[in-house]
Amino acid sequence: MVKNSKLIGSILSVGILSFLGIVIETALNIAFPQLMTEFNISARTVQWLTTGYMLVSTIIIPFGSYLQKRFKAVSLFRIAVLCFLLGTFLAGISSSFTLLLFGRLLQGVAAGIGLPLMFSIILRESPQKQVGMFMGLGTLVIAFAPAVGPVYGGIVLKLFQWQNLFLFIIPVIILIWVLGEFSITQTTKTEKIPFDFQGGLLLIAFLLSALFVLLGFTSGNNICLQLILALITIITGSFFILVEKHSQHAVLKVSLFKNWQFTFFLLAFFLLQLMSLSMSFLIPNVLQTAFAQTTATAGLLVLPAAITDAVVSAFAGIIYDKVNQKLPIIFGVVIILLTFIIANFLNPNITNMAFIYISFIFGLGFSYGNIMTFCLSHIPTDVKNDGNVIFMTVQSYSGAIGTALAASLVTLAQTGFKNKKLAALAGLKLNYNMLVFLSLIVLVCILVCFIFTKLKNKASQNLF
Repeated sequence: MVKNSKLIGSILSVGILSFLGIVIETALNIAFPQLMTEFNISARTVQWLTTGYMLVSTIIIPFGSYLQKRFKAVSLFRIAVLCFLLGTFLAGISSSFTLLLFGRLLQGVAAGIGLPLMFSIILRESPQKQVGMFMGLGTLVIAFAPAVGPVYGGIVLKLFQWQNLFLFIIPVIILIWVLGEFSITQTTKTEKIPFDFQGGLLLIAFLLSALFVLLGFTSGNNICLQLILALITIITGSFFILVEKHSQHAVLKVSLFKNWQFTFFLLAFFLLQLMSLSMSFLIPNVLQTAFAQTTATAGLLVLPAAITDAVVSAFAGIIYDKVNQKLPIIFGVVIILLTFIIANFLNPNITNMAFIYISFIFGLGFSYGNIMTFCLSHIPTDVKNDGNVIFMTVQSYSGAIGTALAASLVTLAQTGFKNKKLAALAGLKLNYNMLVFLSLIVLVCILVCFIFTKLKNKASQNLF
């Protein structure tokens, strides 16, 4: 009982740190119009408060496996808390966009350390029969944030200056620091292993160039620039794989990608997170621009989705452990696909948008965390930590792409519209079309994996 209490405390202390970062991220989405006016910047510039945060965390997360082998868990936690506390303070006192962005980048460093650390603690410390429940708790902490952020942001922005979005959470950061100091334990020995600088630099170059290639399709980059970026992406990606294959201390275990089932599950996970961040950007922004809702009202309209997420995520983990591992995953993905198909036939209004968001979150709560749990529990123990780091890298990277892609599609769809409401609704419609397509890909990936896993070897517990 005491061990479980400490485990829960360690999951909450590290998880809430990441939770706060995403809350601020989604709360800032509501503040974008105000920040653009105050700092006299464009939508593409202000968007980097989100994309930059996610990108920094993405760059750091792949090194999680090395960091967890080299340093004690509590030491990593302290570094993450310090970075987050400093970043939050700087953002809270900032009067310039540059200082605000720097604060967000420091918060990204904390998220890059904290995300893989939390799931590593769960996989390492949880009893085997309760891994689904604890993974559900961990994913609940993270998945809950995109729904809470707009509510928090809307209320704070209505009553206070935007800087208070940051200042109000400083006492919470201090509390979770204390909780982590008393609950995080170390059951494995640290190792003095060399750092793979070559692989690390190649991975960073690949992630950056790939992001700009994807965004270039909707931002009007000229064809020559797109080709150059694509070439850089291919070259850095190819060299990264080549270097990691022959490295004794690889940043990422690229051999995991040899198994197409692992890759398909990872793709489904990537797309679901991308969709989640896209929706958390779209709903509050369209409610404000197309339907003239205040920041507080826009935030409160997504509150039912937050409650739904909390209940469903916990329930889905229990179903995974006690009933059937595949059932909640398939059910959730089907719900998401049906949600966006229906969304394309409904006339956009406040009620319909709230319903679509709740329905999406309902399906996400069933499928998202359980996909990661299923995949990681079916790979060999000696590569579980590497698989965890890959999942966390993908999660953060998809968040950076999801927000930026949704914003870019809105901008693209608004071309030629003079009416503000019609322009916003056109952007929403284009994003709904994209989300149907992505949902279909997720469903196909999941079904193919489950069918072939069953046919391949019913008795085997490993994907390999």
